[in-house]
Amino acid sequence: MTEENVQTRAKPSVPQRLWKWIRHDWGCYVFLSPMIIGFFIFTAYPVITSLIYSFTDYNGIYYTAFGFENYAKIFDFSDMGLGVGVFRSFGITFAWALVSIPLGLVLSFLLALLASKEIKGIGVIRLLYYAPTIIPSIAISFIWADVFRSDGIANQFLALFGLPASLWLEGEGTAFLTLILTGVWGIGGNMIMWLAALRSIPPELYEAASLDGSGRLSNLFRITVPLCTPMIFFNLINAMIAALQAFDVYAMVGHGPNESLYFISIRIYETAFGGSNQYGLACSLGWLMFVVIALLTAILFKTNHWVNYGDES
Repeated sequence: MTEENVQTRAKPSVPQRLWKWIRHDWGCYVFLSPMIIGFFIFTAYPVITSLIYSFTDYNGIYYTAFGFENYAKIFDFSDMGLGVGVFRSFGITFAWALVSIPLGLVLSFLLALLASKEIKGIGVIRLLYYAPTIIPSIAISFIWADVFRSDGIANQFLALFGLPASLWLEGEGTAFLTLILTGVWGIGGNMIMWLAALRSIPPELYEAASLDGSGRLSNLFRITVPLCTPMIFFNLINAMIAALQAFDVYAMVGHGPNESLYFISIRIYETAFGGSNQYGLACSLGWLMFVVIALLTAILFKTNHWVNYGDES
């Protein structure tokens, strides 16, 4: 027997190794099969088909052209193109992200600091702060729409103090600020994550700092915040992705007055389901948003040198 034959018998082929692996762990794959099948049907297949449709004029039934026409329309800033409207929607979305993300992170962190105090009834207080996040976001949007109507509770409350009524979501100058106000409602979700980070900090660090004469404010910026940077980074990534996909405002006020709240996700939805049935164009807008989110996420990961994981030398 030659040396080549010995090596061939000693090293089974890739299909043989794969079959041996599956045969050895077939029970695990039986239990995982619903998730695997669901992933390919409801995740992988839609993602692949949407990428293909983004290069076509697909209208839900058929397509007649294949090329880069959709992307050319998106980056066409003439009167015949979509560039001005699309990038205005991106600008509104970025403005929302730049305001809502820092505000949400800071307020939820301060709320977690207050909720971390071990006092009587603190569990009930934490539950009350977290409870609003359980309510579906669409239902909350309808509630806020009623609250900020011209004859809603918000204006009735102002009238009690003799203040003039506000346009709230119905005014171009107040719609964005009102939306920021409603966004504070859901900070209880991040509060839970902050509480987990605060509990992971060894209390011995605070004891040692107090012996050195360090005060509460100094402990906050020299111990608490540096050791919470992994959670800051985690919440920042999640908040950025969620903010750039903001859609709940559509149930609240649609585009907003003079399209002041016409987020890019709303534009994608209306392009596909607003009556024109431009599914191919909607897919190209969706992939453009995916690329933007992916680039911003990559930048955040590339610049995360400020994150202190504690186990690094």
